Amino acid sequence: MERYVLHAAKTLIEDTFEVSSPSEVLFKHSFNIYPGSPMPIIYNEEQGRSISTGIWGINDSASDEAITEIAKSKLQSDHSELKPCIIPASGFYMWKQSVNDRLPFYVRMLSQEVLGFAGMYKVTESSEGKTNIQFAVITKASNVLLQPLGPTMPLILEPDHYSDWLEGQHQPLLTKFYKDTDLIPDLAVYRVPDLVNDPSENSRALIQAIPKRRDDD
Repeated sequence: MERYVLHAAKTLIEDTFEVSSPSEVLFKHSFNIYPGSPMPIIYNEEQGRSISTGIWGINDSASDEAITEIAKSKLQSDHSELKPCIIPASGFYMWKQSVNDRLPFYVRMLSQEVLGFAGMYKVTESSEGKTNIQFAVITKASNVLLQPLGPTMPLILEPDHYSDWLEGQHQPLLTKFYKDTDLIPDLAVYRVPDLVNDPSENSRALIQAIPKRRDDD
């Protein structure tokens, strides 16, 4: 996954994932999130479920796909530095690959205003002793609806599975979700402006549907 969007209200995110935070900046709307961006993630701590800022990208070298392969093949105990998290999102972008100039599309779920992407996170410490959180999005093979746009999509957790994922029961869930490539959830997919190709652009205009302009859109 290359980019995603989060523009849900603070109260909705807190209610959906059963977390709370006094921070307002943590819930700032962003319509063009790319690797390296600081974004909220949900994870378990000893005192319970928590929400904090993490940086999208682990070690600046391990891709989401690489972390996905680790999660698929190993249990959490085998990679104790990687732990499960949930990434709140409103939707995500995909680019149609079958044309010379890639066409951007926005994907969102009709029945849920805020989604939970399955993820893994890692806590690091800088040379100055500052603690940082890095995260990756778990991806899976695209379902039949999204296959024309790309081979992979983020793994969208069902709300009933949030607790199991955060409590480390991710292996059975991965087995289940990787088998469900033919299932099509209630997704809306539509063409959006080419402005999304510029990471410096960040406005609601990026997720506004535009009409087809040519036969291969």
